[in-house]
Amino acid sequence: MKRYYAHQGKDIFINSGSAKELAPGSFGVCAIGGGAEGWAVVHVGPDGDVADLGGEYYFASPEEALDFTRELIELLG
Repeated sequence: MKRYYAHQGKDIFINSGSAKELAPGSFGVCAIGGGAEGWAVVHVGPDGDVADLGGEYYFASPEEALDFTRELIELLG
């Protein structure tokens, strides 16, 4: 799986580390517990603030989280 995607001009990064590595304005699919506990979808605001977009819901695979992120971008666009 690639680590970088773009959808409708928005950057999406898949990483196993912290969302703090992501650039402002980008979306992230981040592993929780190395992926063993699931995958979270986050967005980094213009000031570097990270928002968890899934709330209490986490995804079983990075592919599921990536699909959710793409759908979310379409809704926002």
